[in-house]
Amino acid sequence: RMQLSKFTDYALRTLMHLAVADGNLLTTRQIADIHEAKYNHLAKVTQWLVREGYVSSNRGRSGGIKLAMATPDVNVGELVRKLESQTELVECMRPDGGHCALSPACGLSTALIAAQNAFYAALDQVTLADLTSKNAAMRRLLESLTRS
Repeated sequence: RMQLSKFTDYALRTLMHLAVADGNLLTTRQIADIHEAKYNHLAKVTQWLVREGYVSSNRGRSGGIKLAMATPDVNVGELVRKLESQTELVECMRPDGGHCALSPACGLSTALIAAQNAFYAALDQVTLADLTSKNAAMRRLLESLTRS
């Protein structure tokens, strides 16, 4: 089973919340509370999203975060690639080649690279708009969670 990091998961959730907020500011605390996430962890996610240009941030008492890009411009495959670029499926796929004794004759890494490429190719077909504005049930759910 392929598994995304918690960091990637929270980044995607944050972007979905901001997408349905229609430009209204949300706080990192609000999003952390909704997902029962540690605030400090979500703050790091938010900082990364700001640094990468997905989110803009306003500081201060009435501050918060909002999307900095149009939802059709946020490609899920590109985002996940950026976030998961440091995570290797198996040791031999690490930049240093890892230390697996089977590496010289193993075909597993080739198969895993093909599977990973197919995974990203599928995500390349999805935008933030597909996850939110084109998904009425998700939009309603996120709106209700944000109002709570």
